[in-house]
Amino acid sequence: MAIRNRQCRAFTLIELSIVLVIIGLIIGGALTGQQIIQNARITNAINNLQSYQAQFQTYQQNYGALPGDDASAVTRFGVGVTNGDGNGVIAPSGQTTGLDTFTNPQSVPESLGVWADLRAAGLVKNQIPLNAQPPNPFGGVYTFQNGAFSGSTAFTTTALCMNNVPQAAARAIDTQLDDGSPNSGIIQASTAGLTGAPATDYSASGPYVVCVRL
Repeated sequence: MAIRNRQCRAFTLIELSIVLVIIGLIIGGALTGQQIIQNARITNAINNLQSYQAQFQTYQQNYGALPGDDASAVTRFGVGVTNGDGNGVIAPSGQTTGLDTFTNPQSVPESLGVWADLRAAGLVKNQIPLNAQPPNPFGGVYTFQNGAFSGSTAFTTTALCMNNVPQAAARAIDTQLDDGSPNSGIIQASTAGLTGAPATDYSASGPYVVCVRL
């Protein structure tokens, strides 16, 4: 019986080049897709920061009180809100990350009551229950409170903050809305939570808490 010789055919340089090009296109497409998603999240976060600031200021102008701190909230809106103490300060919850969960309406701090008042006034239309903190695009939440961070540049007035922000996104948000520095201007950022010192630059991998001074 004749034995048939089998020839093993190897890839040519042209075929290998084509394969490498295809692999490069796939990797490039995946990276481009990730960047598009990240850019969309940054844009969404910026739009939300600006929108929530405007809604907060509208409430203050309409009712002569800060949402969350409003001592007449129950009279205005009825069930679902709690009165603040009316001292012009939004008391923080004591949490350092902004990830608050309160189920007892009597224990809701003013920093969460902000959202109940804004929703009861028809200014914020997302999320229930009324005092739920809206999620941000990076898997964290937004929170209002009086003051943020520590040190000589700490905010001492009302701030709108968001947590769990990646390094590149924190830098982009700061650059687009302020001076690009995490420890100066109206936007500051820290990797040490709401009570930590602002970062000196955006070299750390994060995540960051980013706050805007109102």
